[in-house]
Amino acid sequence: MLLATWVGAVDELSFEVERVAGAGWLAEGIVIRLSAAGPNEAGSNETGSTELGASLKAAATIARMKMTASAQELRDLKVECPAVQVTDATLACRNARITARLGSLGAQTLSGQVAFGRRTGDLTMQLRGLRIGRGSVELRGELRPVGWNVRAQLQRVPLDRLVGLAHEWKLPVPPFTATGEATLTLSAAGSGAELRQARVQAQLHEVTANNEAGSVATDKLSLSLRADLTAAARGWRFQTELQSSSGQAYVQPVFLDFGAHALQAQVAGTWSGEDSLAIERFDVEHRDVARARGSATLQLSAAQPLQALELQLQALKFPGAYTSYLQPLLLDTNFKALQTSGEISGDIAVAAGVPQRLNLRFADVSVDDGRRNLVIEGLNGDWHWLEGAAAPGSADDEPAEPVHAPDSTLNFRGGTLLNLALGASELRFNTQGRQLRLLQPARIPLLDGALELESFRVRNAGLPDVAFLLDATLQPISVQQLCKAFGWPEFGGRIGGKFSKLRMRQGVVTLGTTLQAQVFDGSVRISDLRLEQPFGQWPRFYSNIELDNLDLELVTQAFSFGRITGRLSGAVNGLQLFNWTPVAFDARLFTPPQDRSRHRISQRAVENIGSIGGGGAGVTAALSSGFLKFFDDFNYDRLGLSCRLENEVCHLEGVAPAPNGGYYLVKGKGLPRIDVIGGTRRVDWPRLVGQLIAVTQSQGPVVK
Repeated sequence: MLLATWVGAVDELSFEVERVAGAGWLAEGIVIRLSAAGPNEAGSNETGSTELGASLKAAATIARMKMTASAQELRDLKVECPAVQVTDATLACRNARITARLGSLGAQTLSGQVAFGRRTGDLTMQLRGLRIGRGSVELRGELRPVGWNVRAQLQRVPLDRLVGLAHEWKLPVPPFTATGEATLTLSAAGSGAELRQARVQAQLHEVTANNEAGSVATDKLSLSLRADLTAAARGWRFQTELQSSSGQAYVQPVFLDFGAHALQAQVAGTWSGEDSLAIERFDVEHRDVARARGSATLQLSAAQPLQALELQLQALKFPGAYTSYLQPLLLDTNFKALQTSGEISGDIAVAAGVPQRLNLRFADVSVDDGRRNLVIEGLNGDWHWLEGAAAPGSADDEPAEPVHAPDSTLNFRGGTLLNLALGASELRFNTQGRQLRLLQPARIPLLDGALELESFRVRNAGLPDVAFLLDATLQPISVQQLCKAFGWPEFGGRIGGKFSKLRMRQGVVTLGTTLQAQVFDGSVRISDLRLEQPFGQWPRFYSNIELDNLDLELVTQAFSFGRITGRLSGAVNGLQLFNWTPVAFDARLFTPPQDRSRHRISQRAVENIGSIGGGGAGVTAALSSGFLKFFDDFNYDRLGLSCRLENEVCHLEGVAPAPNGGYYLVKGKGLPRIDVIGGTRRVDWPRLVGQLIAVTQSQGPVVK
């Protein structure tokens, strides 16, 4: 009554307050001006009685206002209220107009309602008109001695501004930059500077974001998100649901295209600060890629972040799973462009950062590298793997029994390996720890023969000292088909034999026995075989090869070299191939001393042999003049050639020394007789190979 009487006698009253504090907020430099309102501005309280201050209007300025939960300050805050409502418990304004500089948001003009509890210190507000970039925000909040809560509704707010505000308000978000827009509802509650719980329901539009390390990024990603966050004893409990059907995301090294494969996921767990993430349950539906559920524990600062995993893989679908999950891991290998199909299901377990269990079922899985180095058609069956630790002991502390993995069975309709065609096969085996063991003999059709596996063991798989031991029999296969598969000149014969003690240790394959082949009516023996990096980009092959009594007529016909009859023996010692190209060897080919067959050589063969030793012009001249031009072929006693290759230079020798420092490549006999003598002892190997290819592809000289 005193205040109402006083207001009627005074037109305007102003006073200053140095400092006012409430639960979670502080205001300084306050100036308040009160004046009488017009007769039409009077209000009534909820009981219908006129309030003491119903005829007042007010304007206030606040130099500085700070919320304890935020590092930002509000400055130059101006509040205009056309009708102040004053009761013994409340000071309120229902139609306030507020202007202020709101920290990083700049100058703002808002409208809404504000109420201050004179006895409790509570501050409640509802504000409209806040602008964040092109977006708008409506806020509702309460500051009470027991805590605070706020609800914000955002419409198409720029994400870069929103991320900045989250850091200012000390929300637990990782450091990253982002562009795009968000429409969301955010509810949060806490006490003082502490956030107790938060809920977000958001629609994100065309988000392009990345973290500081560049290991996480998105491009024009749109998604729906719901997340609940609650403070726990150590860290935060969270529940999250998200959906996305457009845009891309990169989480090193996996790239996901949600436009091609939409994603739905639900995740719940605990986040302990910035380091530990315990996912109590997750459920993922990645369209045409994967369906999975399970739990996991991640230690983000560890060298192996995935510390624990229980995964029920309901379906892993190809080719989507390959392009989304596997291909990024294989970009530096020969399997970076596979064509895949089929489906895999099963379960996987990890503990202490180490895989413990793997049970996979393959349903018509096919793989093709596009170069026929690896093709698997219609892979079906079950693969079981166990880490191999012993089971827990009994209560009487008896010795723990070892845990054995179930046996596995896989079969396939066919395929190719290193361009060699494989037929339908089935393999029964056991895998445990880093070991693999074939349980029963298996037969794998290979070209027109077969590889019969008698035993096969692998030890230390995945380690530098990985090793395998194979005993097998190669049922004879066509040499012609083998040559065709490897792109070699095709010739007849068959190759077969027993592989005893075929080993691989530290990426090197060796053969403990000699591999024999029957070709060109003679035999070829391959010994001391060694193959390094067999599945790498730059394989190296070493061996020694012996040739025994080959039919030269069959050899020269196969290589279109010109006709030669007789027999040929020799050896290629110290053969080294780099990426299947010769880089070193010591080769010697010659007529065997015991050969009693007919020895004849055609004009074309004479000229081609002469070109190898650098005497091609002289041989051609001799064949084109005199009586030699009347003969199609000639008698010879013996022939031979040796080449020692090193540093791309072939050091040449013949079958015997010749006059004037030369060497015989062909030593003639009888009539008609011709000698082919070489004079060049050093030949550039790539050039020599080019010459040999040219002569085997040409039709030979025409002698008139």
